Formats: sequence, structure tokens, C-alpha cells
Amino acid sequence: MAQRVKIVLPIPHPKQKEIEDSDAKRKVVITGRRFGKTTHAARKAVRGLLHSKRVLYAAPVEAQTEVFWRYCKAWLAPLLSYGLYKSESPRLLRLEGLESLGEIQARTAFKPDSLRSDYADELILDEYAYQDPAVWEDVCQPMLLDTNGNAIFYTTPNLKNHAYILYLKAKADTTGRWQAWHGTTYDNPHLSQEVIDELVADMTEDSVRQEIMAEFLESAGQVFRPHPADFVPAKTFAEQVETHAGHRLVSGIDWGRISDATVQSLGCATCSKELFLDRFIDVDYPTQRDRIKGVYTRYQEKGFEVELLGESNSMGLPNIEQLREDGVPILEWWTSHQSKAQLVQALRLCFEQRAWTWLDDPLGKQEIETYAASVTIHGNVTYNAPKGLTDDIVIARMLMLHQAIAGTFTLG
Repeated sequence: MAQRVKIVLPIPHPKQKEIEDSDAKRKVVITGRRFGKTTHAARKAVRGLLHSKRVLYAAPVEAQTEVFWRYCKAWLAPLLSYGLYKSESPRLLRLEGLESLGEIQARTAFKPDSLRSDYADELILDEYAYQDPAVWEDVCQPMLLDTNGNAIFYTTPNLKNHAYILYLKAKADTTGRWQAWHGTTYDNPHLSQEVIDELVADMTEDSVRQEIMAEFLESAGQVFRPHPADFVPAKTFAEQVETHAGHRLVSGIDWGRISDATVQSLGCATCSKELFLDRFIDVDYPTQRDRIKGVYTRYQEKGFEVELLGESNSMGLPNIEQLREDGVPILEWWTSHQSKAQLVQALRLCFEQRAWTWLDDPLGKQEIETYAASVTIHGNVTYNAPKGLTDDIVIARMLMLHQAIAGTFTLG
């Protein structure tokens, strides 16, 4: 007669249950301290083992891995007499004697290469913001290929580093493959207000924001420091015409085609306000030029002469030349290492002085927040969007601002 063994797991609190119920293949969970990340990770791992899944758990330090390991051993202890194999070195739990074995491996991710294995059905990366990004990008991601496995990233923020970028990507995903959650320490119903008050009593304001409220603070490489109040809703075209009659309008254009977008930013140099923002991707160049000409003509018909400045790198110059032939006057800007630094410094100063207001565009704000500076091995400073994100709106805004500051417009 088959023996039944009862495994008792903690009941997930509402936010944890929401994460469990999601069908997303990639889950990014950003939380405050004591949210229950490691407890929930252990619950997920045990359930995976019981469903014959091969689970790999990794945390950045030994102490974190040990907490997870103790939970798993305690909850699965009733199975030790019924085919559960346990090894302390390496930390391994495996159900033996079944056609499809379930197992849990608990590792420390201090050195990414130490995690290399053949495959996994479920990958759990705990405190991912404190791990080397190579853990996921180079080592663990390939483990899921053969099984089309799942991955979940739990972490408390650590400035706006690689975990923040992953969180933004998950939030922006529209396919259902990625999903993101945000939870604070207060979302754990098992903690009393008194316990949380004790946690924050000796913490700095920034520590409370990051460790308790799970906010991403500015990183060392962040270029711009925008003020939230400087992003405002767009006005209607009729309102623009009435408010800015007789003013000097300027526009910056960054070109793209498939992987990058074409973006046009248009602003009033007289009032220091961005008025119009247009972004389009996977659109052929003739259509792009028609849209740009349409914007130019619309304002021209209302008495405005818009000064256009377009990046001339790559396909930019042919598009600029064609626009001129089509009757749209436009200046060209060649982006080099030095000229890009000039654009960046101007926009950075603009944000620092709060000299302009900008349209409240979600992607535009994200690009501003994540635009980063890095130093090459030769000591040169480079400016770019982080891997996997975009900077097309940033570039268009920098070009628009440069034209506003330049104050001249001649094609001679």
C-alpha cells in the first residue's frame, strides 16, 4: 500500500500569491527587506521538487544561501525516509526512485562560473541586484534553453544597476513572457508596525527608501538628475498655436529603422518648453520623412518657422538631403565622441538648473533616468543607454536643446 507523506509549506501572503499565480516565464520581484523573498523562494523550490522539477537556487553570499537551505531541509524532512537524498556539500536535495527526478540545488553566486551546470527547469536568483549580471546573462540563461525553463529574480534594490534595468524590461514587456512586481516591507502582513518601526529607527532616509520602500536610488553612473515636476502633460495643437505665437520653435531628430526608433522632439526656445514628441519604429524612411515634413508643414501653416536639426550619422545624411529636396530646411549634426559629450553636458546642466519643462512621456522619462556614463579601459567617458534599453528620445531632446542654445539657423 502506497504511503502518503504530508509536506507542510507556509501559506503565501497576498502579494506572494499573486506572483505564484502568474504564468510569466520570467518574473522580476523587487521588494523591501523582510518582505519574505527567501521564504517564498524556498516554497517555490520545494513545490518544484515535488513536481519533478530540477530547481537551481543562487544567492550572492553564503549566509543567504544557508537560510534558503535550512527552509528546504526542514519542510522536506518527512521525505528523508522515502527516497529523498540529501547532501550538504554540495547542497543538494533529490527525490530518488522515480522516473522523473525532482531536485533542488542551492549555490552561492559569488563566482558566476561556479554555477555552470547542464540544465534547469526552474531558476531562482535571490538578491539579484547584488549578483554579477553575468550570473544570468552568461551562465544561467543558457541552462533554461533545453527545457524552456522558468526564471524568477528576487531582490532588494541596489541603486539603479542591472536589476533595475531588468525590472524596467519586465514592466515594458507586452507579450506576457516577462512580468514585474514591486512590494515594500509593509506588504508582509506577518510583520507588525512595531517591528517595522524598529527596523527603520536607526536607518538613514536613503536606506529606508531603498531597503524598506524598495525604491531605486540614483546610481553612480546616472547622467541626468531630472525633477519630477519638470515633466508636464502635452498641450493641444490649438493651445500651442495660441500660446507660442511669434516664438522660436526648434526640433531635434534622431534616426532609426528597426532596432532603434526615429524620434522627433520639438520645443519652444523662447519659453523653454518641449511641445511635441513623436517616436516611430519599423517604419520605412520615405514614410518617416513624410511624417517629419507633415509636422513641419503643420506648424508652418500657422506662421511658425521650425528650425530642424537632424543627426547625420549612418542613414541620417541621406534622409536629411532628401528632406531638403522636399522643401524642408534642416541642419545636420555629426555625432562623434566629443560632440556627443557636448550634447550630454548641455542637457545635464539643463536638468540641474531646471531650465526647461518636458513632456510627461513614460518611455522618455525612463530613458532619462537610465542614461548612463561609463569609463573605458583607456580612461574615456562614454554615454549610452544600458544594454537592452533605448536612448532615442534622449538623443532627439539633446539635439533639440542644442539648436535652441545655438541660436542660428542657416544652410549656407
